[in-house]
Amino acid sequence: MFQRLLCSLSVLSLSIAAAQAATLDTPRLASIDNFRDVAGTTSAYTTRNDGTMRAGVFYRSNALTPSAADLATLNGLGIRAIYDLRTPSEIAATPDTLLTGATYRNIDIIGSGTSGANITTVSISSADQAMAMMQDANRSFVSDAGMRNQFGALFTALADVDGAALFHCTAGKDRTGWTSAVLLSLAGVDNATIMADYLATNDYTAARVAKTLAAMPASMAAIYGPMLTVDASFLQAGLDEVISQYGSMDNYLKTGLGLSQETLYVLRAKLVEYNSLPGQAGLLGNAAAGAVLLQQLQNSSLSGADTAYNFYLQSAIDAGTLGGVESTVGGQVHADAASYLLRQDALIDQAATPYTRGTELKVGQYRLWTTALASYLGTDGSNHAASSNEHSQGMMVGLTQRFSEQLSAYAGIGYSNGSVGGAGGEVDTDLSFIRAGARFAPDGLEHGVFVDADASAGWLDYDSKRDLGGGLGTAKGDSHGTLTGASLALGYRTPVNGMVLEPTLGVRASHLDISDFTEKGSELALAVDGISETRTSAFVNLNASFSAFDVGAWQWVPGIDVGYEHVLGDNTLDSQGHLLGLDVEQRAAFDNRDQFSAGVNLMATLGALSVGAEVGASGGGDSHGASGSLKASYLF
Repeated sequence: MFQRLLCSLSVLSLSIAAAQAATLDTPRLASIDNFRDVAGTTSAYTTRNDGTMRAGVFYRSNALTPSAADLATLNGLGIRAIYDLRTPSEIAATPDTLLTGATYRNIDIIGSGTSGANITTVSISSADQAMAMMQDANRSFVSDAGMRNQFGALFTALADVDGAALFHCTAGKDRTGWTSAVLLSLAGVDNATIMADYLATNDYTAARVAKTLAAMPASMAAIYGPMLTVDASFLQAGLDEVISQYGSMDNYLKTGLGLSQETLYVLRAKLVEYNSLPGQAGLLGNAAAGAVLLQQLQNSSLSGADTAYNFYLQSAIDAGTLGGVESTVGGQVHADAASYLLRQDALIDQAATPYTRGTELKVGQYRLWTTALASYLGTDGSNHAASSNEHSQGMMVGLTQRFSEQLSAYAGIGYSNGSVGGAGGEVDTDLSFIRAGARFAPDGLEHGVFVDADASAGWLDYDSKRDLGGGLGTAKGDSHGTLTGASLALGYRTPVNGMVLEPTLGVRASHLDISDFTEKGSELALAVDGISETRTSAFVNLNASFSAFDVGAWQWVPGIDVGYEHVLGDNTLDSQGHLLGLDVEQRAAFDNRDQFSAGVNLMATLGALSVGAEVGASGGGDSHGASGSLKASYLF
C-alpha cells in the first residue's frame, strides 16, 4: 500500500509541476514586438494525449534588432541557435544582432522557391490582390518544392539543436507564422488554438502596424494594410493545401519535407511534456513505479534526442499503450531473485533432513550421503508485481556421525544453480555452500525430546538479463554475494501405531548480501543497489516414517512430511535501481507470509547402502510449486 501511495504521489507531483509550468513569463520586448514563445502567449498550450507545451524551447520573432536592454534580456534566455528565414537582400537591409553563445544560420525560405513567389518584392494595386497574394504565399509553403526543401532543413536543424532555438523572418508573421503553426500541429495542439496563436501577431504588432499605416497615404494604406497583418484566410490557405496535396500534416512533414519519423518524434519530445502516459492512471505497484520512471525520463537527456527511449515513448503515445515496458523497466527480477535466494536454506534443509538426524546410526558409526534436489515455484501476477517463476537444481554431499546415544552431527558441501524469471528478466544464480548441524536428545536420539541446530554459509555468483521490450534492448548485469543461514528447532520423536512421528517447531533466519552493480546493454540499464536482507520465519514440520517392509533383499520405509512456515516481520522484499538521477523501486512477486508444503518419500536399504526419493508440493498465497530429490548413502 505504501508503494502504491508513493507512486500516486509521484504522479500527482508531476501533474502539479506541469500545472505550475503552464503559466508563461516570456518577456515582451519593446524593440522586437513579435518576439514570443512557441509554447503559447500567456500560458502554455495543452495538446492531445494530456500533454503541455514546454516553455523556453523554441522562440519566434521578427528581425533581431534589439535595444541594449532587450539584448540583455535575450542573452539571458539561453538561446543557442538562431535561424534566419529571410532572403539575402532582407538580411543586408536589416542584419541581425547576434546573441551571446548562439550560432547563426540563414535558411532562405522564399529565395529558394521554384515558383518565383516572393512576398518581399511585390507590386499590387488593391487590397484584394494583397489578400490573394498572401494566401498564395502560404499555399507555396506547401506546393513549392524549393520552399519545402528549406522548411525540411529548418525542422531538421530544430530537432538537432542542443538547447533553445529562435527562428524569425522580417515581420515574424508569414514564414515564421507557418513554421510555428506546423510545430504546434506536430505537437498536437488543436486547430482553433493554432489559428488563435497565428492571429496573435496582430495584437503583438498592433502599435507598429498602426504607426506604419499612419505614415502612408490613405489609398496606399488601404492596399498594403493586409500585408502588414495576418488574416485567418492566409494560414487556412496553407493548411487546406496540405490536405489537398498530402491528405494530412503528417504526410506533408514526411513526404513533402522529407522528415523521418525519428526527427518528428525528437521535435515532439522537445515541444511537449506528457502529464500522464497511456494507461498510467490505472496502474498499481511495480507497473505504476515503472510508468513513473518512464514519465520522469521525459525530462532527461534521453528525451528530445534521437534515442531508443524517445522513439519508444513517442510511439507509445501514438499507440495508446506502454506495451508492457512499464512492468519490465524497473528491474523486478532482481527483487524476485533475492527473494528466491533467501528461501534456499529451507529447501536445502528439506532435502538433507533424512540423513542428518543420525537416529539410524549406532554410536561411533558414520553415514556418507548425497542428495540431489530439483524444485519449481511459480508466483501468479498480482496488482503489485508481474508473475515470476523459479527453477533450481543442486547437489549436496555430507557426512553424519553419531557421537553418543544423545548426540549426532553432520557437515556437508554443495551447490545450487537457480534460474529466476519475471517481468521480462532472468537471473541465474550459482551458489556454493557449506552446511553443518547437530541433534541432541537428552533421553537418546531414538525417542523423546530433541533439539536440532543448523548453520550454513554460501558464496554466490549472480548474472542477470532483462529484455525491456519496446525496442529498448536488453540490460545485462553481474554481481556476487554471500548467503548465510541458521535454524534452531525443538522436536519430539515417538513411535505411534506402527510409525514414528517427529513433530518440530523452530525458527529459521537467512541473510543475503549482493553487491551493487550497473547493468549494460540498454539506454535504460539500471544501477542496481546492493541487496542486504534478512528473512526470519517460524516453522512447524511433521515427519512420519511408517513401518519397514521387505521386497526381496531390500528393506523399504515410506514416509510423509508436512510443513508450515510463517514469516516473522516484513514478508515483502524490494529492490532499488537508479537511472540518470531517477529512482525506481520494485517488489518481489513472492510475498507470502504463510507457506505450506507436503511430500512423500520412500527409502530403501540393502546392508550398508541406502537409496531414496522424495516428491513434494508447496503453496501459499499466489504461489505454487513442486520439488523432488534423489538420495543415496553408505553406512560405515
